[in-house]
Amino acid sequence: MNTVYIGRFSPALVFVALCACSSCKAADTTPSADQPAAKANLPPLVLDLGAGVRMQFVAIPAGEFRMGSEDGDKDEKPAHRVRITKPFYMGKYEVTQEQWQALMGKNPSRFKGAKNPVECVSWFDCPKFLEKLAAKAPKGFTCCLPTEAEWEYACRAGTTTKYHFGDDENELADYAWYDKNSDKRTHPVGEKKPNPWGLYDMYGNCWEWCQDLYVNKYPAGDRTDPVVSQPGKVPVLRGGSWFRPADRCRSAHRYKATPQHRNGNLGFRVALRRGTN
Repeated sequence: MNTVYIGRFSPALVFVALCACSSCKAADTTPSADQPAAKANLPPLVLDLGAGVRMQFVAIPAGEFRMGSEDGDKDEKPAHRVRITKPFYMGKYEVTQEQWQALMGKNPSRFKGAKNPVECVSWFDCPKFLEKLAAKAPKGFTCCLPTEAEWEYACRAGTTTKYHFGDDENELADYAWYDKNSDKRTHPVGEKKPNPWGLYDMYGNCWEWCQDLYVNKYPAGDRTDPVVSQPGKVPVLRGGSWFRPADRCRSAHRYKATPQHRNGNLGFRVALRRGTN
């Protein structure tokens, strides 16, 4: 499947601010045969942000997965089946400092490095970046933060174990920068191994903002394309960070912060969906 490179487009996309504001065996880590990323029927996508800076995306297929964990923290329960009804694009990497600089003209990060993830960005900061990115995106797509369900679905990539590589946290250093190997800072994206669908740094480096607002317990029963936007709540963060231990980097682990919060371990990743939200 050929990669599509997108340069300048007329701003035909309508940016929806609410998009960003509102016991298993090791063999189980292999994506199931009915959920390969190729079934998304979307080619890999690269957006040209100007000045030689690009943003790469991976096509994520529609499908189903078991969200949460009965063996994890209280807010990861109950584990439940979720259906993602439409394919979407997920950023291959966390948004980098050079990407943020290319669109926003400044770099707020504490740990400077062009290929390092941008950090010290709040949930409220993300729509400003996404609105500018929308002008670079293909017609008919909306630039968003991923929903919490989309994030976990893409992270698991068809797996059912604690991590997308299995249950042994001693292997985490091959896939993530976290408290035991980070030297108390972020690192360039893409230096560790990817998950089975080709996404890098889904664990560690920076926490990643999600579209959803946090609730301390999942609703019971199956859900379809869920997103939580209850007023009075704070946004969800996923993936752990350079500052956190291995247990906080599990696929099902959830965190939260106030939407105006900024620090050196808060970043994000972009999702692109067809149509508006």
